[in-house]
Amino acid sequence: MKKTIFVLAACMLASTAALAQPMSQRHGAGPGPRYERPHHRPHKVWVPAHREHGRMVRGHYVWR
Repeated sequence: MKKTIFVLAACMLASTAALAQPMSQRHGAGPGPRYERPHHRPHKVWVPAHREHGRMVRGHYVWR
């Protein structure tokens, strides 16, 4: 009985130690879509008239 408890305690200790390790960078796992286009230069884009917070906004340019 004591051997079984000792083995279970050792397994729990090993699994806890494995989870405490920092995550390694896996291949393909990186930042989100913001960094997919590193050479994107912002430029002005025309936005037609629309409503913002219930108020009408005239057409205008925005940087995107």
